[in-house]
Amino acid sequence: RAQAADAGAASTCRVAYGPAEMPFWGPAALSVAGAELRVVTNDSGKPRIHAVPIAAPPPATAVITPPPRPTAFEAMRSPACELAGKWAFCQGPGGLVQRTTLGATDTLPVAKGRPGTRFSAAALGEAHAVVATLDSRRTTEGETMQAFVTLDDREPVRLSEDGAGATTVHLVRRGIGVLAVYIDARAAMLPLHARAMSLQGENLALANDTVVFIGGPPERGIDFAVAPAGRAVFALLPMPRETATFGMAAVPIDDPPKTDVEAVWSMYPNGLDPAPIASATRALDGGPIWVARVRPKDAPPASPRVLELGRLSTTGTFTAVGTIAEGRSVTHVALTTDGHGAIWVVYGDRAGSYLERLICT
Repeated sequence: RAQAADAGAASTCRVAYGPAEMPFWGPAALSVAGAELRVVTNDSGKPRIHAVPIAAPPPATAVITPPPRPTAFEAMRSPACELAGKWAFCQGPGGLVQRTTLGATDTLPVAKGRPGTRFSAAALGEAHAVVATLDSRRTTEGETMQAFVTLDDREPVRLSEDGAGATTVHLVRRGIGVLAVYIDARAAMLPLHARAMSLQGENLALANDTVVFIGGPPERGIDFAVAPAGRAVFALLPMPRETATFGMAAVPIDDPPKTDVEAVWSMYPNGLDPAPIASATRALDGGPIWVARVRPKDAPPASPRVLELGRLSTTGTFTAVGTIAEGRSVTHVALTTDGHGAIWVVYGDRAGSYLERLICT
């Protein structure tokens, strides 16, 4: 459970709900709607909502009893649905991404990517949304993965530049526009790209593609998180720093993005592939940035894994505040915050998924 932080950490956390075992296997997305937490899973291209009431945090002396274990479980599809404004975007069979209004039954096919690949979505203004998908295209270098972006249900537009591939892409709202951040994991290096987009009238306008950071040879299953805090954005990449070291690179993305910026590193005891990571910003005041990341507990190769919670400063420095889970091979994690400033985290492995609410000071 949320254990005391390492020496020198500035916060500690306590459990205010859970850990509650969920009635599904697989990844989930989280959102807050008033006094309700929505745990959203991907039911073959449609969102399935598990609602949890949000109450005022219990006193620190309260005894927290986890809810009873479910009596039945269902396998949910991967990747998880993406939540953007009032919509959920879920990938179904064949890589088709469908848009559904949360809490309703309408479903609209809006984009298509390579089946099983990650995708991302973000609201653009009040009435529009964009979806970024990955698909393979034949080039002079052979079959390469490329990133595409779709406004509403229109024709997709190429997002990744000529000569650049894309292996993971994330979208995040920034101001009145959206920032696309994507990586191109190659054998010898890892370029991190950033590209802003906005509405010009009713059309999508793409700004220049900027290579913000270039890392060394990546791990095979690398993914990353994007941590927004107002107009400040960090890309959080768990990756090798040098041949024998591994950590989380916090890469600041300015507005507009700059090239060749310096990363702020937080080192892991050893490497991990894949290394799941998620972030969220406190809803009350736009900060702090919370990060949940899976890392080895110790340096030996057979060390158990821990799911660690921490804060990211405005300069990119990571401070651990506690351990959410230990000894589990966590494969997926998601975070959000509620109106009381509490943190909700859903995480899981092949054995199940779990939900907790944490109060951190």
